[in-house]
Amino acid sequence: MEKETFEKVRQWIQAHKEDMIADLQSFARIRSVSRADLGVPGAPFGQECRTILDFALNRAREMGYAVEDHEGYCGSAILGDGENAIGVAAHLDVVPEGDKWVFPPYGATRQGDFLIGRGVSDNKASAILGLYVMQMLREWGYPKKHGFRLLMGCSEETGMEDFRYFREHYTCPKFSLVADASFPVNYAQKGSMGGWMDMDAGDQILSFTGGEVPNMVPPHAKAVLALADGQVFRDTLERGFPDVKERFTIESENGQTTITVQGKAAHAAGPEAGLSAIHLLAALLTRSQALSGQSAKAAKAIADMTSNYYGENAGIACEDPDTGKTTMVCGVIRQEGRKLSLSLDCRLSLAAKADETVKAMEAYADSLGFTPVGIHAGAPVYIPKDDPKVLALQELYRGITGDDREPYTMGGGTYSRVLPNAVTYGPGMPTMRERPDFIPEDHGGAHSPDEYLYIPAWLEGCAVYACALMELDDLVD
Repeated sequence: MEKETFEKVRQWIQAHKEDMIADLQSFARIRSVSRADLGVPGAPFGQECRTILDFALNRAREMGYAVEDHEGYCGSAILGDGENAIGVAAHLDVVPEGDKWVFPPYGATRQGDFLIGRGVSDNKASAILGLYVMQMLREWGYPKKHGFRLLMGCSEETGMEDFRYFREHYTCPKFSLVADASFPVNYAQKGSMGGWMDMDAGDQILSFTGGEVPNMVPPHAKAVLALADGQVFRDTLERGFPDVKERFTIESENGQTTITVQGKAAHAAGPEAGLSAIHLLAALLTRSQALSGQSAKAAKAIADMTSNYYGENAGIACEDPDTGKTTMVCGVIRQEGRKLSLSLDCRLSLAAKADETVKAMEAYADSLGFTPVGIHAGAPVYIPKDDPKVLALQELYRGITGDDREPYTMGGGTYSRVLPNAVTYGPGMPTMRERPDFIPEDHGGAHSPDEYLYIPAWLEGCAVYACALMELDDLVD
């Protein structure tokens, strides 16, 4: 791709900058947490996702695209031949907002070169990217050999059933770019393991709840105990938890004690950046020795299960030079009656053997007194670095930016796991990383409070994408 072409693309993007930002703000102001438990026909992930999908498809229709609603699982905006298409994949669902925000979670607030709000980065910016890049290419006479299809999903954050449904019922693009990471090419993603573990809470734990979604280090947890006096927990905090005692609130009333904990959210792919509120709470219950019988056993089991982010406690630790260590997060705990349920989200090193890892996890859970429920493993993503499309995309990025960094791996999972012939590629610009100085240091991430988007980097990523689609239109058979 010649520099002159890229400059022309960049100028077009800059000319449409304000429209792109306004559209992104309108998307991000719609709360769209995926909830399969609230699903109905036509809205399998709940009304919020139905609302954002309708909004996005209507905007695509206004821009002159053919649109398809895939029974509410996902939707398409299509330019040209949709059955012979190059795809761009984005998702419209978001993780829950959580708390401790400085800015309104769904305000899509603009502060200088930044947008602040849930979904502005992960991943509604990529849907806007697809709409405008296709508009530019249409004006320039593209596509020449294929159609372009922007796929917009509604359950990426909760298992990717949206694109599994699409794959099973519709014709997938000939080749797809998944716009949900950073440049250059992502050539490998860890395998996955998930499920639930159940246990009897006993008589003294009346309620134990925490977390937002399984794929996030839980930022909060709460337990209601059949104990009239909470002083033993305060004493234990002073002795054993001096560095985090300010994160706990302990209240006793009407013969019960309620303990709440504030942790620190982080994506399950990088859990070391977080602090599990579920673990802190279970550890306090255990160290206090205030519980007895089955309730004491349950608290200890939860504390043990959540005590390590790399699976060492469960005997599933593994590491390889490409993707690094296996990670393990228990992001959600819930209780119905006496039944406690703890979620599991593991990102497995390429060196891990899925069947053996599942068996080891089930054995460890059983040893603690849990009943494993639906523990299953998913295959990793691996694309050879010498694949012609990988080489072409890598060289295009290098030629445009002058950045010589190599293809990379990650623990996070994207639609590359479920879409055939898909490569995760940008649109994050690793050479243009700026963060706002008006939010706390532990805020700003994709699953954290005050999620932000750096507008200049996003626009530059859009320009790279336009060039990539032009190249793929010629390269893909």
